[in-house]
Amino acid sequence: MRKQKGFTLVELLVVIAIVGILAGALLVAINPQSMIQKSNDAKRLSDIDSLTKAINLALTETEITLGVTGACGDCTSNTGSRLLDGTGWVKYTIPATKTGLSKFVPVLPIDPINDTVNGVTHVYTFGSSATDFEVNVVLQHPDNALKMSADGGNNAAAYESGTSLLILP
Repeated sequence: MRKQKGFTLVELLVVIAIVGILAGALLVAINPQSMIQKSNDAKRLSDIDSLTKAINLALTETEITLGVTGACGDCTSNTGSRLLDGTGWVKYTIPATKTGLSKFVPVLPIDPINDTVNGVTHVYTFGSSATDFEVNVVLQHPDNALKMSADGGNNAAAYESGTSLLILP
């Protein structure tokens, strides 16, 4: 009689179960949801930093002038456009012979989510007085709660950047 080579069904099931347990443990250890939140927050912080620098440079070089936004209905990245002509979600006026923010950034950034998720609105928000401005964003990852509350602004639930952190509520 010939001896057959191969694995029994029980052996295969044991190996599949072990691989499944290891994959599940790896998934729990990696925590992809947390990694996505951290990645989104890193992009948000980078965008806000770049935009703040661009607006500061544009103001210094008189490429733009700010106005009072007040209760602006489209001064958020999910309701306003990404245009750099002063009509996008960042509101300003471009003096004659100047180029505005387009000299410093290619397009206005938008939040990686740019929508409301689980009751939290993840958008960039802009506000300005005649001389100062503020850009806000809500960060996702719980590790960034201190960063939002310790930024020097008046909203502990948002990361605030700009020349005056008291413009937006």
